[in-house]
Amino acid sequence: MRDRASPVVVVSTTMIRRVVLFFVIVGVFLLAAVLFNQRERLFGRPLGAEIDPAAYQALFLTGGQVYFGKASAVGDHYLLSDVFYLATSDGTQAGQAPGQLIKRGRELHGPREPMIIPNSSVLFLENLRDDGDVATAIRKFKAGELPTATPTPIPATPTPSVRPSASR
Repeated sequence: MRDRASPVVVVSTTMIRRVVLFFVIVGVFLLAAVLFNQRERLFGRPLGAEIDPAAYQALFLTGGQVYFGKASAVGDHYLLSDVFYLATSDGTQAGQAPGQLIKRGRELHGPREPMIIPNSSVLFLENLRDDGDVATAIRKFKAGELPTATPTPIPATPTPSVRPSASR
């Protein structure tokens, strides 16, 4: 009887390492491709991706203020230009009607554009329709059809007079 030797295949460890390295590299590339294709779903859209550059936006801030203007996102801030806001008076001061649109820039402190707002201060942002009341009022203001509204000056607080005490 003749001994039949079982076939033995000898594979070097160098060859095994190369095959494993090949599959690791292919796996990394596949994972990178999947993450790249799913980046919006996984990491969210860029900050200003939904801002319509042709429309006005309303920025609702955490402090309760609302500003209207042309918004853009830069880094972790919003830049707002051509800024308007609504008068907060009840209509009894300076003859202003409630809800009157005011162009920002004529305030006592003399702000300049753009208005820089950190995104942590913004609750949400909305693109405004062209036929909405605010966008219509802004167009009328720019066409000179609405009077120039200025903010109501803040009255100076009277300083209390110091009176000598009766016990002195």
